[in-house]
Amino acid sequence: MARIIAVIPARLGSKRFSQKVLYPIDGRPLLYYVWRGVRRSRLIDQIYVATDSVKVGRAATAFGGAVIMTSRKPRNGSERVAEAAAGLKCDLVVNIQADNLGLSGTVLDTVVADMRDDRTIRFATLARKIRGAGSNQKLKDPNIVKVVEGEDGHAAWFSRLPIPYIRDAGRRPVGLFPYLEHIGVYFYRKAALAEYASWRPGRAERAESLEQLRILENGKKIKLYKTRAGVISVDRKETLRRVKRL
Repeated sequence: MARIIAVIPARLGSKRFSQKVLYPIDGRPLLYYVWRGVRRSRLIDQIYVATDSVKVGRAATAFGGAVIMTSRKPRNGSERVAEAAAGLKCDLVVNIQADNLGLSGTVLDTVVADMRDDRTIRFATLARKIRGAGSNQKLKDPNIVKVVEGEDGHAAWFSRLPIPYIRDAGRRPVGLFPYLEHIGVYFYRKAALAEYASWRPGRAERAESLEQLRILENGKKIKLYKTRAGVISVDRKETLRRVKRL
């Protein structure tokens, strides 16, 4: 049976919201709620917090989390997860961004089960349809990453801009195309994760500051799983109002 681990890469140096992973919500750091959500998975065998910060490591240990201290070399979350997972015995690695709240165990288990049964899937991620009130504004928000799904169910491209651009849509393109918002959870086979970490960042990755583009720039495929999960990415302090409702 494949051993499945989840790693939450956590750092303090967020430019938009400094030290957000330790931001207190009802007496617990934000990181705790992400970790607690992952614990609801029935198929993930072990959860680790990967960090280069002693402060984050102490906070995770305090709420019962297993911690792997990493170097300061990783340039993004996937590289940090690759460093943390290198010495672990596992087949599948789930990389969960430390500011993603609201993940359900069922969503994680759906992808894990598929990858466990189908070894041709090496990279996978999550997305949901952009819909409802404010959807046209979400489409324009560069903090919300958009993904286009190919006919084969894989990610065709990711961008902070609204893609595809509908030339004659006017100000309300949502409804004219099934726009998708990317959710920052990545599923890797361990060997695929090590391969990812061996590649140099590509030009598109550096331009958009999107780590997943490195996979596409190297000619690999990312299986796309669509969900309706109410995940909130806490990238700004203003988002905390939604977090408290969640």
